[in-house]
Amino acid sequence: MDCPAADPEEKQSENDWLLAALDRKFAEQEKALHRLLDQVFRRDLNWGSERNSEVLLEREPMWEVQMEVKDLVAVLPSRIVEAKVSTKEDVQPKSSMKSNRRHKSLIGTQVMKEKWEPDPPLKRFVKGPLDGYMGMVVVVNLIFMIIMTQWTGSQADILLGISTSSSLNLTEHFFEISEYVFFVLFVLDVLIRVWVLRREWIYDQREGFMYLNVFDACVVVVNAFELLVLPLSRSQVSKHFFPAQIGTAAGSLLLLGSDQEQHANSIRVIKLLRIVRTLRIVKTVTIFRQLRLLVGTCIASIGALFWSMVLLMVLKVGFALIICQALQGYVLDDQQDLDTRLLVNNLYGDFGKAFYTMFEVTHSGSWPRVVRPVVDDVDALYAIPFLTYITLVVFAVIRIVTALFLKETLASAANDADMVMEDNRRMARDAQNKLEELFRAADDDGDGNLTKDEFAAAMSLPSVQGFLTSLDVSVRDCHPLFDILDDGDGLITTAEFCKGLMQLKGQARALDIFVLQRENAKLMKECQDIQRSLLHISESFRGAVK
Repeated sequence: MDCPAADPEEKQSENDWLLAALDRKFAEQEKALHRLLDQVFRRDLNWGSERNSEVLLEREPMWEVQMEVKDLVAVLPSRIVEAKVSTKEDVQPKSSMKSNRRHKSLIGTQVMKEKWEPDPPLKRFVKGPLDGYMGMVVVVNLIFMIIMTQWTGSQADILLGISTSSSLNLTEHFFEISEYVFFVLFVLDVLIRVWVLRREWIYDQREGFMYLNVFDACVVVVNAFELLVLPLSRSQVSKHFFPAQIGTAAGSLLLLGSDQEQHANSIRVIKLLRIVRTLRIVKTVTIFRQLRLLVGTCIASIGALFWSMVLLMVLKVGFALIICQALQGYVLDDQQDLDTRLLVNNLYGDFGKAFYTMFEVTHSGSWPRVVRPVVDDVDALYAIPFLTYITLVVFAVIRIVTALFLKETLASAANDADMVMEDNRRMARDAQNKLEELFRAADDDGDGNLTKDEFAAAMSLPSVQGFLTSLDVSVRDCHPLFDILDDGDGLITTAEFCKGLMQLKGQARALDIFVLQRENAKLMKECQDIQRSLLHISESFRGAVK
């Protein structure tokens, strides 16, 4: 007996029920996709930062999304952190944790900084703001040293009869007091660092061996030797060699040119090395970011610099030998003009003089001053080797070396992960601020929400389209875009507007495509399960009706 035909109304209700179930399931999956992409976007925008942007809303708890994020993290390459961590013991998030003391990569150091607990306030002050304050003290001390040097030069002019009075109305006692004041400040700086940092004063888990701290201590020791030991030794020498009846003035005058005074002047020059302390500010002050890049570039190009100097050294040594041997016969010839022989001997008389002259020719740019006497007064044929050297070395080799340094600079800047992350964060903040400004301009009523009409009117303006194009956001049809940005309430908030357009910025990333592929695969599997369940229910329903 044939099965009776199904009622059309019954079949239509069954189809409606199936479509409603599918629509409901699709809506749930769409929300899951939105939340998953929101988490991926937040992680890309604020990777390595402790606070999120104000326009990003708090995350909604969802175990499916969390499982997906864990799956994605498991797929990411593990080589992003080069430092190997021991798996036998759990890593404790403490600043004083014991680990293998080896040099960490830049990314590894950044990850370690984020995982460790923050330092106490006093230690944070010593590692951060104190560097800036001491850097300012170093700059002020350098200014005092410049003023003291200028004052000493003016006193020398008075002594030589060049001038009658000094333009600086200062005394030697003033500079002595300032020297002791700066010495006390530097000693306190070293003592505070040793007392607060303790072991980290020598070796820090994040920065490695602290060379600058050791350098500071050495400079303080040299300064103490100059200010405390040398004055004592001078007084001992004065008492021993110059009795009181001779007078202290004569003793001081004779001691002025002694070896100890010359030694003190040498140590005074060494104190100029204290300016290197200001480089420590680069680690904590963000305005010196480009200076930090320049220092890193110089360090990265040490190898290229060394071999470039070797090449130039070989060229200068070879040409200096050739030109020196060629001109020594002219210098030794008694028949030639004496003044010309003296001038040529002063420039090319021996290897040392010839090498120094070739150094001037190569790097100073004043080669006509040392080449003209030879070409004009000795022999015009000497122009051939000199012009050959200037063309090949001064023009060609120097420019090749400059191009090599430029290549190293660009490569170092491109490989600086810290700089790349900072630039990405800055670009993301700038784009977000511009989108907020665009949202406020498009919000005609100022209620903080955009309706579909307001959104369509704003997106249709050529200036807005050009502005979005400059942000690398392509908008072809505003109505589907509104549906994508909207969460279902018919209005777009500031967070939805900025967050959605930032996700549309640029080309699709590999991570986005990977997320969508996994979600589409899960969605298709669930749709197939729903279809099988509905077929089973339909067969059961038909069997019950039959």
